[in-house]
Amino acid sequence: MKLIEHLSELAAYAPPGHSRTRNVRLVERDFCGSFEMILGELEPGGTADPHDHADEHQIIYVLEGECEVTLGDDPMQVCGPGTVIRIPPRVMHAVKVIGEKTLKLIVLYSPPLQPRAEEPLPPMKKASA
Repeated sequence: MKLIEHLSELAAYAPPGHSRTRNVRLVERDFCGSFEMILGELEPGGTADPHDHADEHQIIYVLEGECEVTLGDDPMQVCGPGTVIRIPPRVMHAVKVIGEKTLKLIVLYSPPLQPRAEEPLPPMKKASA
């Protein structure tokens, strides 16, 4: 495992139950068994369908874009850059991108997610100078 890599070198994937979504694991369970960290990008109109995680805490930090987030029975909230979303295990949650800007997120899971069916995608492109 390389300790220093560019984002364009990391494998990208589409998680199950998500549309118009591309994720890249920045920290994998093999490196750090206590958590994993993901960079997620959801295109305009992208969604994470209602779901929960049996054992994992999920923390989302919104970098760019806006989304509607529903947690359990709470009313939907609009979240934008700088928002921290904390999701305990077994809480149903859903995300929907609003507006015309790609939603960019940092997502942490602790413990790391269990292996699941993920669709491999081409790596994220390296930004040109």
